[in-house]
Amino acid sequence: MNITFWILMILMLLIAIGLLVFPLLKARQYSPLAYKDSNLKINDEKIAELDLDLKEGRIDQHYYKAAREELDRELLIDIPVESKETAAEHYVNAARQHPALALTISVFVPMLALLLYLDLGMHNASDESFIASQQQEQSEEQPSVEEMTLQLEAKIKKDGGSVQEWIMLGRSHKYLGDNEQAANAFGVALEQDENNAQLMLELAEVLALNNNRVFADDSRALVLKAFALEPDNANTLWFAGVAEFQYGNHHKAIEHLTRLLPMAGGEEDVMKSIVAIVAQSRQALIAAGEDMPELEQILGIEGLMANASTNANAEKPTPETEVASTSSGTAATRLQVSVEVSDQVRQKFDANDIVFVYAKAKQGPRMPLAAERMTLAALPATIVLDDSMAMVEGMNLSAFDELVISARVSKTGSAIAQSGDYIGQADVNDKKADAAITIVIDTVVP
Repeated sequence: MNITFWILMILMLLIAIGLLVFPLLKARQYSPLAYKDSNLKINDEKIAELDLDLKEGRIDQHYYKAAREELDRELLIDIPVESKETAAEHYVNAARQHPALALTISVFVPMLALLLYLDLGMHNASDESFIASQQQEQSEEQPSVEEMTLQLEAKIKKDGGSVQEWIMLGRSHKYLGDNEQAANAFGVALEQDENNAQLMLELAEVLALNNNRVFADDSRALVLKAFALEPDNANTLWFAGVAEFQYGNHHKAIEHLTRLLPMAGGEEDVMKSIVAIVAQSRQALIAAGEDMPELEQILGIEGLMANASTNANAEKPTPETEVASTSSGTAATRLQVSVEVSDQVRQKFDANDIVFVYAKAKQGPRMPLAAERMTLAALPATIVLDDSMAMVEGMNLSAFDELVISARVSKTGSAIAQSGDYIGQADVNDKKADAAITIVIDTVVP
């Protein structure tokens, strides 16, 4: 416990005790003169006024006598004794010191404060358990997605529904796996907001899901319309690339997805999908009789291959040394990465939120050279990134001298970094066997 806290607590306790005890010990300052200077003085002044009124004829003897008797009765009520001296002593006794009560307060107030603190201030574990149980009870009391969907449908049926309500209804049906109802809801929303590119993509997606994940003419038309509205949006590029690939427009598919490639740097799932679709489109065009450049050139990583070739020629290894190096594994780069997350960041995310760990070239293409995926609950954890994780042959950790290792936690689980994600990074300028790197996720993605 912080010593400053204890000092402040003791000082406040002493002040509180002083405020309570001081009046109990102050009574010794009273004296019999206190009475004479107050009640008796006031009574004498009233008698003097009566005497003056009688002398000047403003009142008669009968009224004077009645008034004096009334003053005497009031004085007897205030003074339960016969003399002024004993009356003053009565008042002093009424306000006498109470040392026993002062001692009781001085002892029992600190004891009571300490007991309350021990009971209320140091049971953090119990409080956390109580809060967790309360949250669980509240969670159990919350309606299910099905119930909320029915409530939303009833509200829309009654009020007509806004664009956002129809979008929410569409997403709820999509979550429940009812793609047809989701398409209907998104369709109504799109009628009210005709130029919403994101809404077009959501409608196209559920139509494709309802068609065995294939974009038909109607869903492809929605994707292309969204692309025309937002040609630089990562989502529209992805959907346009996939839709054109399925439709057989392989040149368009390659064009859209290679534009998406720089936006998806470090995102393992997206990168693998992009490489796979571009490779298949290239093969389809070659099969159709077209001359196509190498995959590395299409993906914009010809510089990587040139660098790897230059390094290989400079070393000029013999066939024997190449075989020995490969078999012994000495040429392969292996990075041991310890991933941690700050307590503040952990509180902002759920245990099942996704964490991406990946390595990229410090200077060169943004495609990850190696990547791993886990959940936040697994942290802290130590993983190994090596050449076997390369998504493209030759594009691995060993091909670059300087690397950037990143770890990112995503609330949405999106493979593309979004504002609100948190990330940690470390530079690797000297790749040694089993080099240990520590990354702490503590910086928000703008």
